[in-house]
Amino acid sequence: MLFSKRILVVLDSGPQSRNALHRAQLISERMACDLELIWVGKSTPWSGIEADMSALAKSEICFTQEVVTDDLIDAVCKRWKQDHFALLVKGCDPRHSSRKLLASRDWKLLRNTPCPVLLVKHDHHWAHGRILAAVNTTTHNPALRANNQGILMLAGFIARALDVPLHAVIATPPAMQGAEPEMQSQVLIDQRAQRCAETVLSDMNLTVDQLHIGEGPPEHWIPKVSKEIDASLVVIGTHARRGMSAALLGNTAERILDQLNTDILVLRAGLSEPLKPLIKEVDTAVS
Repeated sequence: MLFSKRILVVLDSGPQSRNALHRAQLISERMACDLELIWVGKSTPWSGIEADMSALAKSEICFTQEVVTDDLIDAVCKRWKQDHFALLVKGCDPRHSSRKLLASRDWKLLRNTPCPVLLVKHDHHWAHGRILAAVNTTTHNPALRANNQGILMLAGFIARALDVPLHAVIATPPAMQGAEPEMQSQVLIDQRAQRCAETVLSDMNLTVDQLHIGEGPPEHWIPKVSKEIDASLVVIGTHARRGMSAALLGNTAERILDQLNTDILVLRAGLSEPLKPLIKEVDTAVS
């Protein structure tokens, strides 16, 4: 069952860690699962941590905690081999920048964590906003198509569980002279994206409250839509690009971190199929 085993919560001295802990608590209470806290380094935690930990101890949530002083990525991967966790939650580090050559810790987690990663930016309740799924339904790549379905499936599950509106956003490429006729007009490009999205949603038997289709790039269009609809969570995919291209370019999920003012749930390519039966089971249990 999704979230039925453990949620791994990465905490450090940054103030965003408090939001991550609170968010993990809310999910744990909703899904009746355990928390595992990993403390990174030995720096002084956030102000008020004593009260936060006392409240957690008094709750009905089962949790364990350990301190990690070596490489976080290695620790997460080792923990995964010992006992698969359903979700990793971490406060989104506000200090990283896509202009840096070296990837931030958040980027590395997105590329290497073998489960969905939730990067928390605020302490607002998701039930007060909208869930936004960022997809590309026109791709012909089988792995990316499966990833898009997983994004929609996961976003739809969260929206149903919270009884909040589900929106989907699609960033289309700009019109290009000399390309096939359908790609020479922005209107035709957007219409094609609309048709593809409707087909995917129909095949999945999923309904969204609104589709937002517009010219990209995604790192500009997606945050624009998120702000306009007051999204509380954006669900997006990552391709886990590696090597020099990853260091220089990252991918859409990584480049968009600094542009969004919402929590961000990232689903790695290849995780869609294992999630399907899990989400169906939980969906039945909570309905």
